[in-house]
Amino acid sequence: MGKLKLFVLFLLFCVLAFLSWRIFYEFPDEWSISSEKKLPIVYSDNYDITLFGLQKLHSFDSQKYSKIATYLTERVGISKEKFHAPKKIGDDDLLLVHTQKYLDSLHNPAVVAGIAELGVLAKMPDFVLQERLLDSLRFATNGTVLAAELAMEEGWAINLAGGYHHAKADSGGGFGFFADVPIAIKKQQEKNPKLKVLIIDFDAHQGNGNEMIFSDDRRIFILDIYNRNNYPQDEEAKKYIDFDRPIGSLGSDEYLDVVLESLPLAIKNAQPGLIVYNSGSDALLGDSLGKMNLTREGLIKRDELVFEYALKSKIPILMVLSGGYSPASAGVIGESIENILKNRIKVD
Repeated sequence: MGKLKLFVLFLLFCVLAFLSWRIFYEFPDEWSISSEKKLPIVYSDNYDITLFGLQKLHSFDSQKYSKIATYLTERVGISKEKFHAPKKIGDDDLLLVHTQKYLDSLHNPAVVAGIAELGVLAKMPDFVLQERLLDSLRFATNGTVLAAELAMEEGWAINLAGGYHHAKADSGGGFGFFADVPIAIKKQQEKNPKLKVLIIDFDAHQGNGNEMIFSDDRRIFILDIYNRNNYPQDEEAKKYIDFDRPIGSLGSDEYLDVVLESLPLAIKNAQPGLIVYNSGSDALLGDSLGKMNLTREGLIKRDELVFEYALKSKIPILMVLSGGYSPASAGVIGESIENILKNRIKVD
């Protein structure tokens, strides 16, 4: 009987050893996602914007943030406890980029309505707009600040919002109220004044806000691929695009050719210590405001290529979501992040 017990214990040991080998060596991606450590993904339930149903009058899905988070929890298996949650950004940090006069103007409902491109908001009380709209954007803006810190620490990070690239120092536009990416970069440059940053902007619209804010900062380089026939047609800002790629409504193959030609050139010339990727799902085929022709598969491949080049070059990368006005936007973003996590995060 003693020998039988020893044999059973030996078999149990073999089974446990085999299971451990399967987990650690055969399925490394799944193990990394289900580990105890938080992932450098930033999200808050405060990101969603609800204005008593008025948000549905706008083409932008202001509740796509929670949809993406739900996709990652239900489809990818990432617990919400693995996300980092930002606090609401204060005026001191906003003033790193914006003027006090501009921040004060955001208490005027007419100004808010103009930036949001939703006229009915001009009739709403200031306190409602602050609590229901601008506070959400303050959380999202600080999400980009937090994600930049995490990217520098972990090598990559994703904010499940952000990318308000039309906001300038003294004005907003195109639903961009706060210049989250410039604020995040300036916070990092406070720690490292010599930090060079490459902004890769693949939103369908020209990133004129970022371009104007960094017009005289030679530590910042910008690669911008956008629909040349689209808003904002900001000729002054175009002067400050280092790698300017205005294109028409190209198909996925032609679009990806532009990406493959531009990415290594920009990285080689900029030699950045951080890449900020303003992704933009409004390049998706059927997006009413993007007016471009990137397929679902093409957009997912585009995002993967950016991470591939950054990680292989050992450059920390921060991804923000920017525009996306198609009903399919949230689902495609979820699939794209899932693809990045499974196929690129393990790149040495």
